Amino acid sequence: MSLSYGAEELWHLTHGMRQLVLVESARDVQRIQEVEEELAIARRQIDSIDHQLYAYDLQLRRGRDVRVVPLPPGGVARTRQGGSGPRTRGGNTSRRGWGIGDDSE
Repeated sequence: MSLSYGAEELWHLTHGMRQLVLVESARDVQRIQEVEEELAIARRQIDSIDHQLYAYDLQLRRGRDVRVVPLPPGGVARTRQGGSGPRTRGGNTSRRGWGIGDDSE
């Protein structure tokens, strides 16, 4: 058994290895695309659940049915908190939905 290879044998060996690497790379690319598609589906499902929780939270906070509007892109729900945020001149906090004495919470 010889431990040395001729130029033609080496060419065939390296050509075969290159073909194997290309096939494996193509499989990897395909699998990455599949995982990205699965991730996109999961994100849409999470956004839907987040929207449902947001709507339910509004119903609980207000104690009545509310009109639900779509969430902004990214699905992040923003809610205001009574007592926080800028105040008008003179410290008037009696506006409904803002400040101390807010009965909407």
